Order: sequence, then C-alpha cells, then structure tokens
Amino acid sequence: MQKMQRLIQSDSVDSSDFVGVVVAAMKEHLDADISFLSEFRHELKVIRKLAGDGKAINTEEGSAFPLKDTYCYRMATGELPNLIQDAYSDNRVKNLAITKQLNIGTYIGVPVILPNGHTFGSLCCLYHHVETSIQPRDVRFMHVLADILGNHFGAEASAIEDRRLKYDRIGNVIANQDMRMVFQPIVDISTRKLVGAEALARFDAEPRRTPDVWFAEGWEVGLGRELEIAAVRLAIAQLHQFPARAYLSVNVSPDTLQSEALFETLAMADPDRIVVEVTEHAVVKEYEPLMEAILKLHTSGSRLAVDDVGAGHSGLGHIIRITPKIMKLDVSLTRGIYQDVVKQALASSAVAFASRVNIDIVAEGIETAEDALALQLLGVRYGQGYYYGKPAPLPLKNEIDHA
Repeated sequence: MQKMQRLIQSDSVDSSDFVGVVVAAMKEHLDADISFLSEFRHELKVIRKLAGDGKAINTEEGSAFPLKDTYCYRMATGELPNLIQDAYSDNRVKNLAITKQLNIGTYIGVPVILPNGHTFGSLCCLYHHVETSIQPRDVRFMHVLADILGNHFGAEASAIEDRRLKYDRIGNVIANQDMRMVFQPIVDISTRKLVGAEALARFDAEPRRTPDVWFAEGWEVGLGRELEIAAVRLAIAQLHQFPARAYLSVNVSPDTLQSEALFETLAMADPDRIVVEVTEHAVVKEYEPLMEAILKLHTSGSRLAVDDVGAGHSGLGHIIRITPKIMKLDVSLTRGIYQDVVKQALASSAVAFASRVNIDIVAEGIETAEDALALQLLGVRYGQGYYYGKPAPLPLKNEIDHA
C-alpha cells in the first residue's frame, strides 16, 4: 500500500507501472488469488493488468472474453452486485460457463468510470474458494481505487487528444504555409546603412499565440524541425526583394541545423547572402553531429551566427566549440548599457574576444540613441533593435534613420 501511495503522488511514474501497482496492491490488501483491471472493448472484456497466478485458469494480460458472458459486464450494468460471496451456490452465476472456467468461488468487482461518464472497464478480485471475510468496506475500498484509475485514464485520454489536436494544428500550418515572415533590419551602427535583416515568423491561425509558443508546441509534438524549415523556406522565397548585398538571417535550432532538409532549403538561395542563427535555449548534448553540420554550412559558403550571447546557454565554451562568424549580444546585455558599467565591461570583453578570432558582433535589442552610441564606442559595429526598426513586412530601406 505504501508503494501505491508513493506512485499516486508521483508526476513521473509510467502509466503501465502505476496501474500495475494499483492492481497488485488491491490483491495484497484483500488477499485475493487474482486481481485484475479489465477494459471493455466493443464486444470483448480484455485483461489490461493482472496480479496473481493467471496461468492456472489460462488467463494472462491480453486475454479476452466475450463481454456479455462475464461477471464484470453484468456487474457494471447492474445485473449483478459488486460482491458475489459464494459463486458456486448463487443461482445468478453458478451455471455460467465462466464460473467454472475461472474457478470463481468469491467475486468482488467495481466498474471503472471515466470523468466523462463512460465505463472504461472493471476492477476485480477473484477467489478460488468461498471467502466469507469480504465485507462491504472492501467494496468501498475498491471503489476508491477504481476512481483513481478512472481519473488516471481520463487524464491520459485527455493528454492524447490534446497532443492530437496540437499535431493537427501544427501540421496544418506547415502544409498550408499558414504563417508569414517579417524582417528586422540589421545595420552598421556608425553609418546606419542596412547590412542584413533577421526573418521572424508570425502566425495568424487560431488560437492566436506568440511565435515562441507555436514553435515550442511544434517541438512538443515532433514537428519542430519541419516547422522551422517551413519558416526558413518562406523567408528565402523573399530574398530577391532584399537590397543588393544585404544578407538574410534565419533562425534554427541545433537539431534542425543537422537536417538534410534544411540544407536542401538553403540551397535555393545564394549562400553568401544567408546567415543561419542557431537559437540556443537548451543544452547541446552531443557536439559531434552538430559540428559536422556546421562544417557543412561553412563549406557551402553560408555563415553561422550564435544567438543570445550573454544569456542562456550561449556561453564562451559553447561559442568556442561552434566557431560562429557572427555573435549576437543578447538584449539583456545591451539594453541600458549606456549607464551600466558592468554591461559595458562585459560587452568590451566580447568585442576584444571577437576581434582576436575574426568574429563580427551584432548587438540586439537597441532601443535608444544612448545605447547605440555606447555600443559604437565600445567597438560594436552592427546593431539591431526597435531604434532601427521593428520586425515588418518587406521592403527594407538601404539606410535607416530611426524607427
């Protein structure tokens, strides 16, 4: 019973283990010969979990019986009570074939009801002898366990349905290209001339949520890579509208960077005008496959940028390993930098490091002239942020005044 209580309280227990522990605990508590959870599937009763020696009665997990011939079905429909104390002499069941087939002396069972009111199946104990110690309190105990399992299966079914809806929603966005791309200018801070633009996805499909929620949902249902590549494809399709020599920056996760489908998509554009930003919000567990993909990207002629420098997992060790051509300073480091000596020191160190290893720096999140000037004086050459322009549809201006 203690083991069952621990599992009931656990958020990470495997569903099959949980059900198995409940069924086993019921057998132990009631000292039954066999306990089981059954599921009513159309015209069959199927044994989902079983504790005890089922081989003696030719029964195991997965065994199926004609539903209407069973005690469980008749109990669930009210034809039989929850407790049959002496099946051998009870006129309601003594002549049933299943009484002899399962050698039932005493039967105790309760229906398992889902939160929506549908009957999932039954939770039962069998004794091969007449067990006179079983009392109504034991039926109440089994009702408690049945309620726990009913809620468990209801939540499980709800989670499955929720995942199916999410999968269909993301799949429809991918299939119908039901997103649009906006572009945020990246400029030379000193001249205000446009050098490139970052492509950002926007979703108009229902339910209306921010892009990060859409992409997180895509990864949750196994379509994250496909969703990211769909966004890259839409962005590349608009590259011909960019000013000459301005580059397009697209965002992908490390997982997507390792996809052959991504490289097939990138091949649709001039590689010299493509920058691939690796968005890093999770620890890279295996660098070797990622490094192979990065080498392939460099060989193709495109450049790699590492995002969120100064925040998240984009630390120095990560940067050294993936050898980007561009480092993007995170907004948490750049915003308000004109009056923050700590941020200035960190940015100065990043500039010195980048200069020594021939990496360009782009400062993200610039919103004021004061921050732009401070970054310029620290040696940061390129900037991006609302001060130069919010993400917007094309066209882009060759020279940016301010937003």
